[in-house]
Amino acid sequence: MMDVRSMKVPLELEGLANLMNRLSLQQKLIALYILIIIIPIILFTTFYSRDVTDRAINEIRVKNENALEIEQIHIKNNIETMRRTAQMVVSDMEFLEFVKSRNEANIDQLIDFKMNELSNVTRLQHNNPAIENIRLYTTNPYVTEMWPILFKEKRIMKKPWRDEVIRRNGMELWWFDQQTEDVLERLPSQNTSKISLLRELDYPKDEHLGIIEINMFLKNFFPKMFGTMNDPDSVYVVLDKDMNMIRNYHHSFFEDEGIDPENLKREFSKFKEEGTGSFQFENKQTRYLVTTAYIEDLEAYMLNVISLEGLYAETAKTKNIILSGIIFLVIILSLVTYVLISLLLKKMYKLKDSMKRVEKGDFTFDVEVSGHDEIAELAYHFKSMLGKINGLIVDAVNKQATAKETELKALKTQIDSHFLYNTLENIKMMAEIEEKYEISDAITSLGEMMRYNLKWKNDFVVLEEELNYIKNYIEIMNLRLDGRLTLDIDVPRELLDQEVLKMSLQPIIENSVKHGIMPNIHSSQGILSVRAKYSDDCVIIEMKDNGIGMTTEQCEVLNHTIHTGQDNKVSPVQNGNGIGIRNVNERIKLYYGNGYGVSVASVDGEFTTVTVKMPCKVMKGGSRNV
Repeated sequence: MMDVRSMKVPLELEGLANLMNRLSLQQKLIALYILIIIIPIILFTTFYSRDVTDRAINEIRVKNENALEIEQIHIKNNIETMRRTAQMVVSDMEFLEFVKSRNEANIDQLIDFKMNELSNVTRLQHNNPAIENIRLYTTNPYVTEMWPILFKEKRIMKKPWRDEVIRRNGMELWWFDQQTEDVLERLPSQNTSKISLLRELDYPKDEHLGIIEINMFLKNFFPKMFGTMNDPDSVYVVLDKDMNMIRNYHHSFFEDEGIDPENLKREFSKFKEEGTGSFQFENKQTRYLVTTAYIEDLEAYMLNVISLEGLYAETAKTKNIILSGIIFLVIILSLVTYVLISLLLKKMYKLKDSMKRVEKGDFTFDVEVSGHDEIAELAYHFKSMLGKINGLIVDAVNKQATAKETELKALKTQIDSHFLYNTLENIKMMAEIEEKYEISDAITSLGEMMRYNLKWKNDFVVLEEELNYIKNYIEIMNLRLDGRLTLDIDVPRELLDQEVLKMSLQPIIENSVKHGIMPNIHSSQGILSVRAKYSDDCVIIEMKDNGIGMTTEQCEVLNHTIHTGQDNKVSPVQNGNGIGIRNVNERIKLYYGNGYGVSVASVDGEFTTVTVKMPCKVMKGGSRNV
């Protein structure tokens, strides 16, 4: 006997099928709208919005971790600057001998010390503008205080870091100072909060001589944290090894968000790890993303706290808009279905006949289906498709015609180039007949330069071709300058097949003539020399002129412009900004990598040398061989 329960499910399915069969077409469509549109879209929107939120948070995390890594680079540079300054003070033996001396110095000795050894230390501070103070606190009672460098150690006896520095026995100590008075008993402010590098000075070994302090304002040491453009939705803070928080109190993020810094410390202590990372925490029903970076030298962590409130609000708003739109659409569809179902079937047959005509290859008829319903929309798109097919056919014909026209233009350009070369040859012959040999030579050089420029089939040429182009350029310039330019090329024969980027040397030569030689061209002969040599699997090409040269500052600014691509307010050369040389450097780095490029050396009033470094690659038979 069959089990009654085993028959229950098939009977229910059969009943559901019978119910669907009894429904009208309009009612079936409404049921399908709910089952196929509303429920899946609600599920999809929920999961998709969650995925979008997660991806957006991940993008924010990656972006801010990258920003922290860049900030770490700035911090490491500042750390090295302060360490280097401290080391230079420790290495100044004459300065230390004076501080160590147990004899009271006379007036002449004090003046000599101030003018020489003390001035050397002062220059260290001036050469590093980011450093605020260089101070030495000495225990020697015979040494006279000389502000702002030399002080008695008794001034810092109550400083909380003094005993720690001595316990470290010469090892450095980094100390954040936001609240205490400085050694001159001046009260601090937010803008004068500083970080100090402290280390004991023992000279000779194991004999306590004093303590060296190198400090820098926090606004210079942490440029992101104390930047003038603060993001209202995020804030940078630093936690030192004792979990003390250092932050920019002008940025009211914690106060605006109602975050207790102690709560942030507790959340961080759960996550705390070295390197770069991130975690999330919730405060007053608002989620926050925190990206962290460990600064090993300071034994401190830098945190970037970002509010996710705006992101979650925007995601929820988008989700609600999508769901509201879908529900509204289903309601409208349900209402119009009862009215238009009969018209839809009628128009569907018309559309079917039209498709049969297209199937037979007839693309010229008009689809006669009117209205604004789904079938009419389908007919409209079908009609648009026919129009696009006809348009594609017309475009194909036009493209064939355009291709033929392009071929004719290319042929015309070729004819024009030959015509121009022939015209230059005729002018050259006329100049030779008139015994104008300088003009003839200049026309020959100009023709070769034109052929070199128009024959740009490859970005690479051999060094010999680039040198010939430079020779032609100098010959033409000598026609203008009455032969006052001399070009001296010293390149080994085996380097003539060296690969170089086309038009990479001529801009440098042109820059040398324009900015180096031209200002003195009427008072002295301009000399340009080109040298090339091998060096550690590289080729070094040096281009030197005997022009006006540059000052050390101008040369440094020019090199900075070349290697960073940043324009400077101070022009590195007269009437120039280094764009030509910078473009050459960028092309070399683009093709060969950051290990290669251009550098400039100069002596004011004597010469300028531009050095180009490229990998050793020899071109033979049109190919490149390393």
